[in-house]
This record gives sequence, C-alpha cells and structure tokens, in this order.
Amino acid sequence: MSRTRSCTFLTALVMSAALTSPLYAAGETTAPPASTPDAAGAGGDEDAGQVAFNTHCRTCHSLKPDDNRLGPTLHGIHGAKGGQVKGFGNYSGQLTEQITWDDATLDKFLANPSSIASNTTMKPFGGIAEADQRKLIIDYLKAQK
Repeated sequence: MSRTRSCTFLTALVMSAALTSPLYAAGETTAPPASTPDAAGAGGDEDAGQVAFNTHCRTCHSLKPDDNRLGPTLHGIHGAKGGQVKGFGNYSGQLTEQITWDDATLDKFLANPSSIASNTTMKPFGGIAEADQRKLIIDYLKAQK
C-alpha cells in the first residue's frame, strides 16, 4: 500500500472511531459523574442501565428532550406511541402510533429492530441478544421521564 493510501486509511480509521464514540455522539468530553449509592438504588441498577444504554444506544440517541440525532431522542419513550417524537422525521417502516413503547415492545425491538420495523434505518444495529442488557436499558429508559 502506498504511503498516501496508508495515511488516508489510518486517518479514516481514527475518524471513524472518534465519530462513533458514545462520548462524541453525546457532545460530551468527560465521563458522566458517578452516582451516589442512594441515587443508584439497590445494587447500582441505574448505573448499570446507564452503562448498557451508553454501550448500545448513545451513539445514535440522546435522552435530552428535543435532542434528535441520527436517531430520535429517547427521552420519555417508555409508554409513548411509535413514530411520534417531535422534530424527528426519519422514521422507517411500521413505526406508527399503533405501537406503544411498553416493556414488551421495547424488549422485542432491542432484541431485533427488524421484528417491529422491517425496513428500519437501524440496520447496522443488529439487536441485543442478552435479555439482562435489554432489561437494564428498558428500566433505565423508564427512569428518564
């Protein structure tokens, strides 16, 4: 590989890693503050939920109201109707108000987004196989009202 092509490849690789970093996507440059044991609840489930959310979701989604990114904000998503986030117009197939984002629907979607929306724009995201990780995320989303 020529030196120019090698440099271009390395630059693209570094930029790709930086742009897909959860901290970059959230517009943050420092790690979130650690929660106190009282705020986290028994066993630190809220912290574990935040870690699971950050690992699987935060690259494309925010929890801030009206902060749509590559994906819509997930603030207040639990109990909401599908495809209704204000200001986000890039919804893919079948995400309509006929869907309510309850525990069961969120779990099914997080396991396999195509099972709810066959032509979802989340194609690079294949789902989360681990049921415990999905539950942590769902419980964390419920707490973000």
